Order: sequence, then structure tokens, then C-alpha cells
Amino acid sequence: NGYTVSQGVMSANKLGWPQTRKRFFMIARLDGVLIDFEDVVATLQMPVQPISWAISDLIDLFGSEQGGVAELFNSVPQLSSDNQRRIKWLFDNNEYDLPNHERPKCHQNGHTYPATYGRMSWDKPAPTITTGFLTPGRGRFIHPLKPRVLTPHEAARVQGFPDWFDFCTPIGKSLSRTNLTKWIGDAVPSVLG
Repeated sequence: NGYTVSQGVMSANKLGWPQTRKRFFMIARLDGVLIDFEDVVATLQMPVQPISWAISDLIDLFGSEQGGVAELFNSVPQLSSDNQRRIKWLFDNNEYDLPNHERPKCHQNGHTYPATYGRMSWDKPAPTITTGFLTPGRGRFIHPLKPRVLTPHEAARVQGFPDWFDFCTPIGKSLSRTNLTKWIGDAVPSVLG
């Protein structure tokens, strides 16, 4: 259709955000001028930030508020005893990847995603936050310093939601963890926008 097109993949951490989520971008111009995608990335590039940059001030909020949205936002669901044991193993052994012998049998041989049951690194960007961030078996979602998964508040910060953002439901509906995990996990950090 006469457009000059360049394209590529940008990673949020290259734009100064503490998450490695990647997204495809296309630049199309009708006037025939080619804008080199790599030049755009180089122009926008910022120093990489670790997850600690986004959530260090939230550690003490865990479980601190009683009742309502604040409690839901700063808490995590009760994990199974097996998942609690797996998380304890990571912290007791100062590890970030769970070895095969500690994984469920279905994840021991031939698993394709070794980051499941993984612990995040305090001094590196977080991996992509997904709707499974409250479940250690769905990604690298174990808090770097505390033996638990990320709270919805911490995950929202990593996704770029400001603290004042109101996660509200339709009138007559109450906020649930299911709502929060879907809204937060399906989002893309605003820096990529």
C-alpha cells in the first residue's frame, strides 16, 4: 500500500523498566522515509533497572492492612504445602532455580520452561509478569527476598501501574484476586506503549 516499513522487538528493560517483557513494533510511513527501527530503540534506550527499583518500598506492606481492597492488594493466597516446601528450599539453599528433584514429577523430565518455581533476582529486571504471578508453578514469580510469590501490588508496580490506579469492578461486583491477576497479568508496561 505504499508504506515504508521497519520493524522489530523492543524489551521493556532496555527502555529503563524493571521487566523483560518484549513486544513487536512496526513503524510505517506513507511518505517513503524509512525510519530505522534500531535507531528508534537506541534513541529510547535507558539504563536497565532491577526489580528492587520498583518494589523495595512495598516489602513492609505485605499483610499489613486488614480488610478490603488494601488487604487483597498486599497479600498472597495460601500456597500448597508442596509449594511452600519448594520456596523454602530455594531460600535455604540460596538458589533461584529449582532443581529437577524438587519439582513435581510432571516438570522433572523434558519441561520446556525451567523458570517455573523460580525465584526472582533482586538486582535484575523481573521476567514477564503474566496472569499466573500468584502461582510459583506458572513462572519465575517467587519474591527475591521473601519466601512467597509477588503480591498483586508488587506485580502491578512491575507492570507500570501507579499506586493511585483504581482497580475497580462494575457496580455491584466485588474485587477479587481473579480480577486482579487477569488485569495486572494481561497488561503491558506503559513504557512499551
